[in-house]
Amino acid sequence: MIAWFTRNGVAANLLMLLLIVGGLGSLVGIKKELLPLFSLDTITVRVPYRGASPEEVEEGVVFRIEDALHGLDGIEELRSEARENSGLVSILVSRGYDIRKVKDEVKTRIDAITTFPQETERPIIEEFNIQRDIVWIGIYGEADEITLKRLAQKVRDDLVQLPEISQAFLRGVRNYEISIEVSENALRQYGLTFDDVMKVVKDNSLDLPAGQIRARGGEILLRTKEQAYSGEEFADLVLISRGDGTQIRLGDVAEIVDGFEDVSVTSEFNGKPAALVLVREVGSENPLKISSAVTRYLEEARDTWIPDGIEVEGWADSSYYLKGRLTLLLENGAIGFALVLLSLSLFLRPTLAMFVAVGIPISFLGTFLIGPFFGLTINLISMFAFILVLGIVVDDAIVVGESVFSEYQENGPGVESAIRGTEKVATPVTFAVLTTIVAFCPVFFFPGLMGKFLFTIPLVVIPTLAFSLVQSKLVLPYHLSLCKVGGRRNRAELNPLSRLQRKISDGLEWFVKHVYQPNLKIALEYRYATWAGFLSILAISIGLVVGGWIRFVQFPDVPSDFIQLELQMPEGTPARETARAIQRIDHALDEISQEAMDRGEIDPVAHKGVFVGSFTLTGGPNPESTTVGSNIGSIIVELAKSEIRDSNSFEVAEAWREKVGELPGARRLTFTASAGGPIGLPVDIRLTGPDFEQLQAAALELQQRLAEFEGIYDIRNTYSEGKHEIKITLKDNAHALGLNASDLARQVRRAFYGGEAQRIQRGQDDVRVMVRYPKAERESIGNLENMYIRTKSGGAVPISEVADIAFGIGYPGISRIDRQRSVNVQAIADKDIASPTEINAAIYPMNPYQKRMYQLMGREVQPSITEEVLAKYPGVVPVKSGEAKDWEELQPVLYSGLLFVIIAIYALLAIPFKSYIQPLVVISVIPFGIAGAILGHMVNFQDLGTFQDLSTLSFLGIIALSGVVVNDSLVLVHYINKLRLEGVPLRDAVIRGGLVRPSCWREVSKPNSSFPWPPPSHSEY
Repeated sequence: MIAWFTRNGVAANLLMLLLIVGGLGSLVGIKKELLPLFSLDTITVRVPYRGASPEEVEEGVVFRIEDALHGLDGIEELRSEARENSGLVSILVSRGYDIRKVKDEVKTRIDAITTFPQETERPIIEEFNIQRDIVWIGIYGEADEITLKRLAQKVRDDLVQLPEISQAFLRGVRNYEISIEVSENALRQYGLTFDDVMKVVKDNSLDLPAGQIRARGGEILLRTKEQAYSGEEFADLVLISRGDGTQIRLGDVAEIVDGFEDVSVTSEFNGKPAALVLVREVGSENPLKISSAVTRYLEEARDTWIPDGIEVEGWADSSYYLKGRLTLLLENGAIGFALVLLSLSLFLRPTLAMFVAVGIPISFLGTFLIGPFFGLTINLISMFAFILVLGIVVDDAIVVGESVFSEYQENGPGVESAIRGTEKVATPVTFAVLTTIVAFCPVFFFPGLMGKFLFTIPLVVIPTLAFSLVQSKLVLPYHLSLCKVGGRRNRAELNPLSRLQRKISDGLEWFVKHVYQPNLKIALEYRYATWAGFLSILAISIGLVVGGWIRFVQFPDVPSDFIQLELQMPEGTPARETARAIQRIDHALDEISQEAMDRGEIDPVAHKGVFVGSFTLTGGPNPESTTVGSNIGSIIVELAKSEIRDSNSFEVAEAWREKVGELPGARRLTFTASAGGPIGLPVDIRLTGPDFEQLQAAALELQQRLAEFEGIYDIRNTYSEGKHEIKITLKDNAHALGLNASDLARQVRRAFYGGEAQRIQRGQDDVRVMVRYPKAERESIGNLENMYIRTKSGGAVPISEVADIAFGIGYPGISRIDRQRSVNVQAIADKDIASPTEINAAIYPMNPYQKRMYQLMGREVQPSITEEVLAKYPGVVPVKSGEAKDWEELQPVLYSGLLFVIIAIYALLAIPFKSYIQPLVVISVIPFGIAGAILGHMVNFQDLGTFQDLSTLSFLGIIALSGVVVNDSLVLVHYINKLRLEGVPLRDAVIRGGLVRPSCWREVSKPNSSFPWPPPSHSEY
């Protein structure tokens, strides 16, 4: 096939044109997105239960769902959250199961539940995928809440009308609500109950179709149209109509408040009251086009309809990072192409170097051509993969080009020389590419969320390498046959560029003959000393790791362009106290900004959103969730881009933490400055058991032990004391009055939480109409004690006569794992100081293999922290979570992947060598390649003078590039075998093989094509 394509230039050119034109055409239409879209194998069941406490949610919702799903095939883990007003059950589907079938079965079982409390709403069942937030928009200024919300609604409605955008959501605002507030005195005065008021609203506020009249002139529709939509319209409803014709309207008895739901939520952006709009990417939408459309819209809105005193601004634009990665790839590709071309032109002929270097874009375009058939898109991960493979992709073309060039020098240029030169190296080049491809295969089998994220890397690398092989075997030989180079012409006949190239080539040959060759002979003469020297280097590299000079950090932190602060005060803290604490934290950040500007530096803070009463976790690999409460506060800070600011996010967060200091009364205060990713927290210990008191006691003791470690901060647990609660129970004598527990509970709920009389659709807003006590009568215990309970006979008795009132403390939220209550002890680690690997090793018990290794080394096995602490709490079981769990799942795959790569490379080498021993010689280079990778970590460009930490990604790179480091040895051994077949003695064959030039060209070109210029920012990775 090589000869046929070399002799048939039309076929070779058509193949090249197919890859170029097809790749460019596919590139134009290929989807561009921030992150690859994939299923998280998670199904969520959410059941709103408004007004219910966590215990009521657990008993009325969570237990019933867990019982219904018990025994369902395909469920790996069941996680439940019972919080105020709602219950959430997350179902992790086992690998290998069809998530859609499992979802259908889940829906069938949930729909069969008939025992949910009457006040619950319909269960929401959905498959969860990564939510891809593109840009936030702040609408802010000195205006009231309703003005800001209406402006935000217009922004949202306008945006979704644009062709580039289909999803936009309001955030940081309260929902509309109409509250019909009837005092206890009014109820008694008019002999009413809350149920009476709710019935009047339902019966008199409605639109109802009544069919049609089929008249001779045509059909006429009939409708009863009496639905009230505003507070004034509800106030006008007739509540009581007496026989004498007098009417008492709802507004005469009740105060109608047409406003917002009764929760304490406020939002600020850049120091002013705000409402926010979140724009998301869905389907085939393009983040770059979404960002551009939002920018154009905001510019037009500022010039046309935005009122004076109100500002609109886009922030947290994640398309910036996709754009940066695309720019980096294009720049690296262009610079790499130029450097490869330049470096090869210095040793080969310029025309020959051009044909070799053109393999880079052709291979990439080939991947773009077939990529969409495998679900490949342009995203941050695939761009990283293209940058990774950039330095590998021309290896085979370099070897082919050098072999053909050598053939030209011996026999002159032409088609036959091109064929012979290509066929000479066809076998080693083919198997060199195959070994590299095999090295990336284990990434396909990485478990969990990390595996899904990294799946794209081999999806890019493997076809790119395959197309580079196609190009170097079928297209390149024909093009090289057109080059009129290789003869030993008189130097006087050469042009200046060719004379320069010849001088450099001669210089390299002089270096090889007078420097490298003598040293090679010495190394062969003293081969045992040579072996000892390299083994010493290997031992030193291992010693650097074992001795802790180069640390192993499983998942290193990457600084982000964002800092997220979460504040949690004790349950029941009034919103004004939480706001005061958030204000203090906000002022501390302002001081940091001012100090930076006083030093002549740029303000590190670009934008900030301040929220009191709510904390929303959105985007990334977790279902969006909003925690609401008067004791909750959060600040989201977008920093100036890393290219222009003088400090990274960790430094800003640490300075902020020091400025805030100890915050009195704060139960939880966390600063998150890491870019995150598909991994859990550095320290996350999950405790499960039936008794919350034991779980809490064990969690507190573990927190104390964690505080002993240096570099550990933000230590907390997910359990906290709940709000003070009043438990109301029916007295025995109440039954004589015809009362039951349902009557009591319903009347108390109607009075203090409210009864939902109606739910109306007002524009795009779903508005609840609630009937309840006035706000003033819901703010003290005395109002409860003065409440009257209505009996079935129409009488009213004080609540103290029919019910016992007891005080206690409830739960703020209840977490459950696999039908067991759970509490997590969590902490953040400064990984420059503390090693989560070592900390987690001290926390969790050793497995039997580790204990056996310790015993063999004569070391005493010490009990772990969890073994020591939990010995006092027999009902509590520790479960690995966070980074410890991620590493436990990933570790065997990494080790087995490395073993698979070594065995596969051995098999691929044994085939062309036809030997069982020679592949071992080639593979022996892998440990020294690993030593080089370890020693490379001694250079840290981000912090000169320190060592770079080894990490899981380092290990992944070592596995993947183990297929690359054997390629030079493969070519070398293949050439030595060829010389041996020609009768050359072994020693002479080794010396001549060591002088083979393609390996030199490969290693010269590889760093040139791989070097990132300009250096990428942290946030881009």
